[in-house]
Amino acid sequence: MKRISLCIIVRDEEFSLARCLTSAQSVVDEICVLDTGSSDQSIEVARQFGARVAERAWDDDFSAARNAVLELATGDFVLVLDADEELLDGPGAREVLESFMERSPSAAGRVRIENRDEAGECSSVSISRFFPRAGFSFRGCIHEQLVFEGGESFQREDTGLRVEHHGYALEGAQRIAKLERNTRLLMDSLEKDPEDAYLWYQLGRTLYIAEDHQAAVEALEQALMRCPDDAPWAAGLFEIGAYSLRALGLSGQALTLLSEVEGDFASRADTCFLIGLLSMDCGDLERAEQSFRRCLDLDSESGGDSESSYAASTYAPAFNLGVMNEVLGDHEQAEVWFRRALEFRSDHAPSLEALERIKVS
Repeated sequence: MKRISLCIIVRDEEFSLARCLTSAQSVVDEICVLDTGSSDQSIEVARQFGARVAERAWDDDFSAARNAVLELATGDFVLVLDADEELLDGPGAREVLESFMERSPSAAGRVRIENRDEAGECSSVSISRFFPRAGFSFRGCIHEQLVFEGGESFQREDTGLRVEHHGYALEGAQRIAKLERNTRLLMDSLEKDPEDAYLWYQLGRTLYIAEDHQAAVEALEQALMRCPDDAPWAAGLFEIGAYSLRALGLSGQALTLLSEVEGDFASRADTCFLIGLLSMDCGDLERAEQSFRRCLDLDSESGGDSESSYAASTYAPAFNLGVMNEVLGDHEQAEVWFRRALEFRSDHAPSLEALERIKVS
């Protein structure tokens, strides 16, 4: 039977790390932890779970740390997690990974990362996190990417494994510090390689999250000029650019941008939802209704490799259809849509408030 090594890099993650290792200890054969300068009990927590632990000074390079912890591993396959993540599906996750190793012994396995923020909003993205130990390493000081020795291409397949990520629920100060660190590292990387489209995309994405929308648009324009035709993150590039343009009061420009690539991302509920939202902004209610109805026919996980939102194919379009009907004075149909939204998310406050509002009127 092939052995699995769990590899994690940590720094001041004692509480998150215990949750992560608890979820994984029955799934993997060994735990390898690299500490990059913790001042808390992270190392002690790792050792309580029987982890092989090493220490390395942090030098603003995530790949260097990832590759250092890979050197600790002795298993046939490596599973990479962050300390603020936990495996879902319990012990059944082992069966999922064993099945993958049997059918795809040389491929890199994509893991479904499910993100949940402080408002309860959910999104997900598939990332290559499970792979044969021999021949693979990471490249890039931030938003590191898995590469095979010699730069050779390799096959990527879905493992079926699900992981919940808790990092989006960071407190305000932690969130700001993380965004500032990421911005600095990305800008430093771009000074060395200004033609890297992926780095420009990640810089734009980081600035968007930080709500610096003008700077985000400028960075994303640089990414667009250099974007490869087959970039797996292309949908995210266009969507984030459109959201930043909307935040700047340029919904018409954003709609034009998305309309040009609408056919390329026809299966993405996120793109379809955003087109509906922008159409509402621009007063094209017919197109907005068509887009929102189409969202409800799409699967939130069928839109490629870019991050996708559960809301985009469920309660968000249903709620907006309710709002449109309410504005048009059709309260009966509006109620139908608001209740449809609640079928997807029973605690959706805007839909609950809308039903009360309609009842009063």
